[in-house]
Amino acid sequence: MKKHFYLLIFLLISCDSDNKKTIDDLINEGNLEELQERRSSLIIQKGQINRELDEITEGVSILDTAKSFVLVNTITTKKQIINHYSKFQGIIKTDQNMILYPEFSGRITKIYVNEGDRVNKGQALAKINDGGLFNELKLVDRQSKLWNDKIGSEIQYLESKTNYEIQKNRLESLKQSLAKTTIDAPFSGTIDEIFIEEGNLVSPPMMPDQGNAFRIVNLNELYVEAVIPENFIGKIKKGTQVLVEIPVLNITFNSTIKHSVSSINKLSRTFKIEVSVPKNELDLIPNLNVEINIFDYTNSEAILVPESIVSEDSENNKFLYTIENNKAMKTIVETGYTQNGMIEITSGLSLNQTVINEGGRIVKDGQNVKIYNDNE
Repeated sequence: MKKHFYLLIFLLISCDSDNKKTIDDLINEGNLEELQERRSSLIIQKGQINRELDEITEGVSILDTAKSFVLVNTITTKKQIINHYSKFQGIIKTDQNMILYPEFSGRITKIYVNEGDRVNKGQALAKINDGGLFNELKLVDRQSKLWNDKIGSEIQYLESKTNYEIQKNRLESLKQSLAKTTIDAPFSGTIDEIFIEEGNLVSPPMMPDQGNAFRIVNLNELYVEAVIPENFIGKIKKGTQVLVEIPVLNITFNSTIKHSVSSINKLSRTFKIEVSVPKNELDLIPNLNVEINIFDYTNSEAILVPESIVSEDSENNKFLYTIENNKAMKTIVETGYTQNGMIEITSGLSLNQTVINEGGRIVKDGQNVKIYNDNE
């Protein structure tokens, strides 16, 4: 019956192949419906052929020789090193990312920097018209010196003596106000944005995010912040090795955890960590998304096998096949971490055991096997 079925499929395909349009023709016509029909038909044929092939393979294994066997490829267990990293999402941050506001009302008379300029702490960024404060300061300062230097007429001297404390306080107040007519850099960094122009009238903001003057960022004090689930609390601590990947820049660098908080967030059941960023990574900027791989496990005497050969039975037991006396033996195992397509076997295997690598999907427990390793 199966032979007649496949003969019918072959004849139908042969008869139709001459008149059938090519895939390119269908794409050019925008004929989505026929493309979907062809795909569905091929999927059905593929499933039927795969089932037939499995039956044929099993038949060959039974009839090939008087003593039936299945050809398999094997590996021998040995000690290997596994290093495991857990991956989390993080973000580049800096504590020195600040918006500067004017502290004095007046007109901007001079802007000394451009966006992208490196500035030092205390460097003047812009000047605001002082409205005569400087001249007033000189007058008050001259009057104050009358007391200290005893310069001027006796009347001036006596008047200045009486008003000394008032003038002294006034002088200090004028100095503080005059200092506010210059917008200075609070720390060394880079001018990221300039929100003002020369000639603009500015004043101290009444509300946050109003009246911005400059944004200054220190790119030498960057770090990565990440949120970690609480079940990692015992594995991650200060000094733990970290591999940081920044996909958009194709940058990868090694670092360590510089800080791990000592409390768990009650709502999210997570805790925060901070990872150091090397000072020479000059292409990095705040708010970049990154992936951090935290080194949380190592075993220098691990038994590793290809992850693809480990199966799971109806009782949820993980198993693979080993070879004993030229027979395939179903072996229940327990697994650990994975690494580059390999999985750690924590229980069920010992060193120098022969494990079926290729052919494990078609053998049965206790079936005769023959090894055909490439190096043999």
